[in-house]
Amino acid sequence: MSKIVDMKNPQTLAEELYSQFPNEKLRNIKDFGCCAFTLLWCLGIEPDDAKAIMTLGQLIDSKAIEEDCTVIWAKACQYLTGRNLTVEFKNITSIKDIKKRTPVKYERIDENGKKHAHWVGVENGKIGFNSLKTSLCVNKGKPVMARILTISGGY
Repeated sequence: MSKIVDMKNPQTLAEELYSQFPNEKLRNIKDFGCCAFTLLWCLGIEPDDAKAIMTLGQLIDSKAIEEDCTVIWAKACQYLTGRNLTVEFKNITSIKDIKKRTPVKYERIDENGKKHAHWVGVENGKIGFNSLKTSLCVNKGKPVMARILTISGGY
């Protein structure tokens, strides 16, 4: 029996919610939550999109991620799983050799020369999770950085 994945594009839902219920926390989640959402996916935590947004809110409140959604890797993993996490930052130019679930940053430069970035989850050489329904960074950019996660301790 295959696993049903409920988390699809929580950052897109956050954008829709923010248009109706504007507040600073939701603004930060819609603008900067991609890496934290990707961490959830990499850890196998895949609630529906609304619960994923609430989980990021709890991570902010517990200071396991910053208010601007910057991930504090070990603290976030400990909060979510009770396990230890080490992270290796690795520059990349392709995702084809990535086998296990890995956060990957895509970058693009817009027509004004401004750099934009977006995090996605990669598995088996392809994007397996994108917190946005559509990402210009993925569509027009390239992969530049991976976070190699090693989890230990706990169960």
